Amino acid sequence: MKYLLLLCSTLLAFPVSGEEGHPLLPADTSSPRATLNSFMESCETAYGMLASQGRTTGDEASWRKGRDAIRSVERCMDPGDVAQFRHENIIKEAAVALKEVLDRIELPDEKEIPDRKMMTRPDGSLIESWTIPSTEITLRLTKEGPMAGHYRFSPDTVARADEFYLRVKNLPYKEGATEGFAEIYLSAPGSKWLAEVVKRMPSTLRERKSGQAVWQWTGLGIVLFGTVLLMAVLYASGRRISKRGADGGMVRYILGLAFPIAAVFVPIKAAGIISRLLAISGTALYVVKFNLSLIALFASMIVVLGIGRRVGELIACVPHIKASNIDAQLARLMSRIMGMLCAIVLLLQGGQHLGIPLSSLLAGAGVVGAALALSAQDVLKNIFGSIMIILDKPYTVGERIKIKGYDGVVEEIGLRSTRIRLLNGHQAIIPNEDMARSDIENIGRRPFIRRVSTIRLPVDIGSAKARKAVEIVQGVLQNHEGFDPDFPPRAWLSEFESDHLDLKMIYWYHPPNYWDYTAHADTVNRGLLDAFEKAGIRIALPAFTTKIEDEAGVPVPAPKA
Repeated sequence: MKYLLLLCSTLLAFPVSGEEGHPLLPADTSSPRATLNSFMESCETAYGMLASQGRTTGDEASWRKGRDAIRSVERCMDPGDVAQFRHENIIKEAAVALKEVLDRIELPDEKEIPDRKMMTRPDGSLIESWTIPSTEITLRLTKEGPMAGHYRFSPDTVARADEFYLRVKNLPYKEGATEGFAEIYLSAPGSKWLAEVVKRMPSTLRERKSGQAVWQWTGLGIVLFGTVLLMAVLYASGRRISKRGADGGMVRYILGLAFPIAAVFVPIKAAGIISRLLAISGTALYVVKFNLSLIALFASMIVVLGIGRRVGELIACVPHIKASNIDAQLARLMSRIMGMLCAIVLLLQGGQHLGIPLSSLLAGAGVVGAALALSAQDVLKNIFGSIMIILDKPYTVGERIKIKGYDGVVEEIGLRSTRIRLLNGHQAIIPNEDMARSDIENIGRRPFIRRVSTIRLPVDIGSAKARKAVEIVQGVLQNHEGFDPDFPPRAWLSEFESDHLDLKMIYWYHPPNYWDYTAHADTVNRGLLDAFEKAGIRIALPAFTTKIEDEAGVPVPAPKA
């Protein structure tokens, strides 16, 4: 009788139909009495729809009615510090369990349940909580957030709702109760066609085992197997299309990312099927949704990293940037670093959504980072060396350099090493750490090629012919090929040696094309030989002195002629 009075007062205070109540009017949670009335009314509405239509609604009006009832129930419940992805399911399951409890236990008269006035102290402050007599079901005042000042079922009550239900499950229902509410909610499929299939199943498949019906466990296994299979197919397809990277075609490389993107939505869709269509609940739902959300999170990170790599390749494809030069490498490196940073932010945000504290995530990231730093010191040194090379640009692809005894042309600057094609055709691969620390002679950046040559003249050549030799050299080099007025050629008699006189010759060849320079040097040499021959000037041959010693080291005199 007390319950009927409570229900009647609820129906009078809160009209059910959309025509009588404003659609934006929230559930009244201003006091324990108002919250309890709102909760009971909303559960009655939800039960009526579940019993008559199942989890699906036939028209928009029914859908809106069900949505409003669920929102009212959610407003009455305080899940506390629960992972965000669990809020909806925890609130619904706790609400059903609490409704089953309230349908079995004796409630106080409505007048004994405190309203706002009864919960207000003489000084104007509000009493923090009220507990239903003879129970541990508590409605607590919310002090912070958008629901501050409202009374809701406490986090402890929400967390222990299943425990309370199990303790009173064997008690009889009171008159007018929503009988079988929990059974209908936990076992009703999420679509009409599946509900029809379940009705035709043998009773053994409808029996509940470990919190779920047998058909639900079967459906769960099928969905999880299909999820794993579909994701494997998508990733394999993506790898096959983009396995050659940008070398296989930029359009193909970018389209290959569509498969990992599609794979992100597979576990999300699977979680929706499991919770809504199969109506899995309890610990099984939490474990499955947590792992599927974790898979979706890691799949999203893979997509973000893939986007970073492809953005770098797109930048490297800009017409004025060569695909293998240092600017392209800088674009690739910066894009990958940005991708990694975005993936880390995504991991932190996703971890918080899954209920993993930020401090734990940061601590875990620190431990992993330290372990990686210790195990990959050489790799990190080379990466930092790459960054220094990219920023300082001591050489670029296509330039000839000398380093550590190697002389060749730079072919590629990677994240770990630099590849040099030596003049003998061999390839040298040098770690970027060594490249960043070593002295580099960049021949490719010289503005000219300087030739310094010495012509040996006989000591007895005489003053006139010596002067003539200098004039010949100056004449051959005057306005020569590759001549630059800022670098005029030089020729002079430099040193007297014991067996010859040095004639020094210097000139600069512009631009620094090596093979053009060698061809010009050949022309200069032949011109000098011809001019010296006509002038009767000969070039001194190297003089050698041979000393002969016996076994005791005593010089042996030269034989007389």
